[in-house]
Amino acid sequence: MACIEIENLRFTYPGREIPTLRNITTRIDAGAFVLLTGPTGCGKSTLLRTLNGLIPHASAGVLSGTVHLDGENIATQPLATTCQKVSLLFQNPDDQLFCTLVEDEIAFGLENLGFPPEKMQARITSALRQVGLQEFEEREIASLSGGQKQRVVLAAVCAMQPEVLLLDEPTSHLDPKGTRDILNIVKQLNNDFGITVVLATHRTREVASLCDHVWLMDNGKLCLDFPKTEAFRDFTPYRRLGVQVPEAVRGSEDVGSKAPIPRRERLSDTGHGSELLSIRNLCFRYPKTASDAVHEVSCVVSRGEVIAVMGANGSGKTTLIHLIAGLLRPSSGEVTIDGQSCSRLKRHKLAGKVGIVFQNPDLLLQAETVRDEVAFGPKNLKFSTQDLEARGNRTLSQFDLVNFAAEAPYALSRGQRQRVAVAATFSLHPDLFLLDEPTTGQDARHLHRLMDELHDQIQHENKTLIFATHDTELTLKYATRILLLHDGAVIFDGDPDTAFANRELLQQASL
Repeated sequence: MACIEIENLRFTYPGREIPTLRNITTRIDAGAFVLLTGPTGCGKSTLLRTLNGLIPHASAGVLSGTVHLDGENIATQPLATTCQKVSLLFQNPDDQLFCTLVEDEIAFGLENLGFPPEKMQARITSALRQVGLQEFEEREIASLSGGQKQRVVLAAVCAMQPEVLLLDEPTSHLDPKGTRDILNIVKQLNNDFGITVVLATHRTREVASLCDHVWLMDNGKLCLDFPKTEAFRDFTPYRRLGVQVPEAVRGSEDVGSKAPIPRRERLSDTGHGSELLSIRNLCFRYPKTASDAVHEVSCVVSRGEVIAVMGANGSGKTTLIHLIAGLLRPSSGEVTIDGQSCSRLKRHKLAGKVGIVFQNPDLLLQAETVRDEVAFGPKNLKFSTQDLEARGNRTLSQFDLVNFAAEAPYALSRGQRQRVAVAATFSLHPDLFLLDEPTTGQDARHLHRLMDELHDQIQHENKTLIFATHDTELTLKYATRILLLHDGAVIFDGDPDTAFANRELLQQASL
């Protein structure tokens, strides 16, 4: 198996004066399992891209220092050679999906290596079984949830049987059960096949028990590089950087037995309660599928509510969010906002009233700078110049983006781009704010700052926040109500504490 040696590694992206990686020197022994963590924008994804040759072969910038794979300099050997030994699972699965069908996607790499069909089919079947997607061969990738897409990408990687596996936030799209399943697969690949693993994540609690070495990054440097036995003796560096600390959970795995999670205080209920959103018998079915993605959903949502939508990958969370936003037309049933049926409204009529941030923030970003991105919506709604400037400055400050105001959004990390997308939508102060998986790419400090701002502003302005998530702690802290979905149907609608006290309900919802 492969050994990696890094010496004085430094990398600066085009147009930037400050390096993203700064003088990193370390070593990864063959068969190691390294946990790579650190705050949003510290350089984790960039470091992974130097380990598989995407930097410098497929990314502009200034690279100095060396990365050696089994004695060979990755920067000077062909990328095609490195990729046969090193596989990288990207943070956003859509960035590495090429084919229409699941089976074709997993076969893609094998075909390029000239595998005979009989051996290829065996690997495809085995890989799908490993990630829990049996009988998904003929499924269209476009119809899958974000978590299911992530599993498809991992299956494609498993089929290649690499010597080194690099994973960038591999569980950010997954429900708790899916997260455990994927991490167990990764650990099995490490244990049974000796595959070297480097896993970058903000969710250190889930990975700490699996790794044998820890890297903690800050501002492009390795500020901690220790075996696990030493890495978690002192949590001070993690807390200083706003990174989740892998403290052992007291009691059983039940949420109810953990230390209480402080609930975000609600503002006064004065003025709350008027109906904003009504959903009646809502159904939606994607083309060429046998069942509804959303089935007979009905509920009434009032102003001032903060609602979490939870459930397993593929349970219908994102589809429901898109139906509420008017991005999908229901097969049957109706969505009404402020008394107006969304199906009878043109989509642009919802601008300023309904705001949505997608699971993939890149689908929203289009301006040249972060400041322009935040101003894009208000500008198109003809806000005054004075109001544009004041609102822009306030929003940049609220979401810790002042230092990135002149940056191009796509030059930022995934977590930073997520904050930009949230800020751009928030700048319109919509009556109904829809947020799909806010935890993606966020460290603990920025995630809670983001949710604090949204929660408090929504409550202060008597508006409504609906967010889809797999994070139970986030729900317990911020949500006043929870909708649990299973196979497209609502199986619970009520108080989060009541839902999380019901083990059978949580198992049904894969939580």
